[in-house]
Amino acid sequence: MISRRTLFRLTSMATAALGGSALAKAAQAQPAAVTDLAGLADLPAPDDAAPIHIPGQGWFEPADPSGGEPDGITRIAGADGRHWRRSGYGGRLDPAWFRQPQDGTDDAPALQRALDHPKPADAVVVALGSRHYRCLSRLTIDPTRCAVEGHGAVLDFSDMPQPPDLPPALTLADLPRGQGWQHQDGSFSREEGPGEALTHQLSLPEPGRYRFELLITELSGRIDYPALYLIVTDADGTELGGTVAVSPGHFDFEIESPQGPATLSIQTDCALRLTRFDVTPQHRREAVLIQAGEDSAQYGHLWLSGVTLRGPGADTTLHGMRFETLAEARSSRLAMRDVTVEGFHTGLILSHRAYLIHATGLHCACETGLHFLGGAWDAGEMISLYASTIEAARIALRNNGGEFALFGTSIDFVDQVLVGTGQLGLQACHLETNRPKAADKPLFDLGHGTITIDSGSFQIGGNEFELGNQCDHIFLLRSRLATARMQDVAIYNLLSQSGALAGGPGRLDIARIRGNRPRHMAPIVQFAPERNLLGPLPLDLRSSDSPTGAMRQFSLAQTRVTVPPEHRHLWVVGTAVPGAELGLSFRIRSDAAGVVWLTAQALDGETRLGIGDSWPVEVGPDWTAVMRNTGGPHPLAPLDGRMPQGFAEVALVLDLTGVTGPVKIDDVFLCAS
Repeated sequence: MISRRTLFRLTSMATAALGGSALAKAAQAQPAAVTDLAGLADLPAPDDAAPIHIPGQGWFEPADPSGGEPDGITRIAGADGRHWRRSGYGGRLDPAWFRQPQDGTDDAPALQRALDHPKPADAVVVALGSRHYRCLSRLTIDPTRCAVEGHGAVLDFSDMPQPPDLPPALTLADLPRGQGWQHQDGSFSREEGPGEALTHQLSLPEPGRYRFELLITELSGRIDYPALYLIVTDADGTELGGTVAVSPGHFDFEIESPQGPATLSIQTDCALRLTRFDVTPQHRREAVLIQAGEDSAQYGHLWLSGVTLRGPGADTTLHGMRFETLAEARSSRLAMRDVTVEGFHTGLILSHRAYLIHATGLHCACETGLHFLGGAWDAGEMISLYASTIEAARIALRNNGGEFALFGTSIDFVDQVLVGTGQLGLQACHLETNRPKAADKPLFDLGHGTITIDSGSFQIGGNEFELGNQCDHIFLLRSRLATARMQDVAIYNLLSQSGALAGGPGRLDIARIRGNRPRHMAPIVQFAPERNLLGPLPLDLRSSDSPTGAMRQFSLAQTRVTVPPEHRHLWVVGTAVPGAELGLSFRIRSDAAGVVWLTAQALDGETRLGIGDSWPVEVGPDWTAVMRNTGGPHPLAPLDGRMPQGFAEVALVLDLTGVTGPVKIDDVFLCAS
């Protein structure tokens, strides 16, 4: 056995014998005077020189000058014409290498130097590790120049100065009269009819960014698709931004104002009412700007991963990330993996040339989750989230015309899921929202475009659950160009004050919806005359002496039916839709208190088949609103609330034997879903 003393002696002899080995060189490596890169540059770099260690910078080794140009970071020119090359660089930059004494406690300057260091198309990784970085200024990332990787790294913008909120440079009151427009009762409006564009010279205080925000409370006309066209141009007629509105609602867009004057143009042939119009100067508010430049590669966009962006928290005006590229034929595409954005006003703002952005494992906890700006150029194509979370937001998605696709994503404890226009697809997602507390704040507020919810789950919870949802609708579809579809979704508590799942002239289609009884969904899909299975007036009313007796024509009625005491079984008959669940709504009253039993039935001549449950309704001298649907039974139960095949008609059946005297029925609505 070799003793420790013998082993130590043999090791010492081997080290001495190696002479020029790396271990021996490292042991004698660094002259005491070399403490920074400037000192390294003064050293000759002969072939047999030992690696040099610089505190905070790592190791450098001699290199042939033909291997590349000195860049002051990864390759240093030595005193004898040869180079020192950073050892272990491997295409990964450490921000610590870029720190300078004047940076103080602010890590943003060193980070920005690291982000700017790679040449275009170098595809270098800026390695953040698991460190905490205090950032007092914005960071700009060229998505084609470098990837940014962390392993739990935090970019903390909590102490970043917030720009002041400036008053609007233009408001509703500043818009001029003319071309049928007038100011009245705090609004700016016009009646329907042809007219030239109304133009107004904008008096913008200085060049910079301006946000236009408008609220349209009325937009109607006899043409198929009423619309408002609002455009801002410079002195040469170049369009700086704008929006097209085809429905009431909130719209916004931003422009970069020119050095010279700008002109606002407003045009419509429709009846229109504006109740808000603000043009407000905007400072740069984003913590991280994703932006390609003129010299950036057209393709080869990289990634951001393993990083948390932390903002100041409540009441901040800062935004987390902004995707915006002004250079033509370039874009702000980026892949995000396991990125958290928290404590900002808006998590992600998507502007000019922001498209084909996809995020896996994104966690966004901000007042507004994602906001696609109106007026963005060449932008909005397929912004995708996978296995991500948007939570604790006032609005999860504000969309002005973009395409959002969410897969296996959870939207938790938000006040509204979507506000705006465009396309939104939710595949196998989980929606768990706060209890709506305002009539005009539906969970989905769509001006035009399409919402598709396929599989997954959708429920409303939140504090003071027992007070109920105060919204008039779950889906507000503001124009004929707005469509929402929901199928194969497990739902709970989608109840509204109106009793309808959707409102507005758009269309909602649902299929195969299931939930926990009894509070699982609004019983009526959408109040729209063309969707009433009872068809055009007059109503088809039939009566019988018993629930199973022969039916006979009762009477014809427009909207209100008075059923005399001698008729105690009434059928209100409409057209069958095989395979559909049924929603029903009507009002009922009687002089004497009692109980009426309701049933939906499929009819084929005298053959009758009950669909779903029977419901008792207490009636009296005051009108009682009744709303039910047949989607409650378990899917495996016989006749699980769906209209069976082979039946030509469907009917709302009222058993009035529990009430004495005449009964009045009004506003009967029966729909398929």
